[in-house]
Amino acid sequence: MLWSRSRVIITAWVALSLLAVAVPASAQVARRTLPPSVSVHAGAFFFDLSGTGTAPMVAIRATRSLSRVALLEPGIVAAFPEQQFGERTTFLAPEVQLQFQWPNSRLAPYVGFGGGFVADIASEEAGGTDFDVTMSGGIGLRAVLGDRLGFQADARVRGIGAGFQGSASELTAGVMWQFGR
Repeated sequence: MLWSRSRVIITAWVALSLLAVAVPASAQVARRTLPPSVSVHAGAFFFDLSGTGTAPMVAIRATRSLSRVALLEPGIVAAFPEQQFGERTTFLAPEVQLQFQWPNSRLAPYVGFGGGFVADIASEEAGGTDFDVTMSGGIGLRAVLGDRLGFQADARVRGIGAGFQGSASELTAGVMWQFGR
């Protein structure tokens, strides 16, 4: 089943609405949860879309604790793959992951699962822009280096399309900034 643009937009709004409802007020979160954080990542994007290869990528992610071990991480990935038709496209993937990490540790491994949608932006001559759904899974490590500064390394795999017609994997490293500590 192909997803129409309106279904993708509705799915995105539902996901964002659930995110707004799911993020607890700070007074409701137990004191032992991690503070909210924002991270900026760079890395390699290994893709099998309309062509295969490796491309540079960046990601911006925010993390909010739901409990001592569960975190919600909305974010957006931007990659710039060169497709088989010879054009470099822009791949954008806003997504939300539910992650589980080792509690209350300066060195915290985690595992996450999530989804969102993708936009593969190309010129009209190259077929135009494609929208589709994506599901992802990943593992990573957060290291708190001080009161607010940290480091994050992440590896993710993603299926693209309802039947996983495309796929990608990502290896990134980034800097993390924690709020309210």
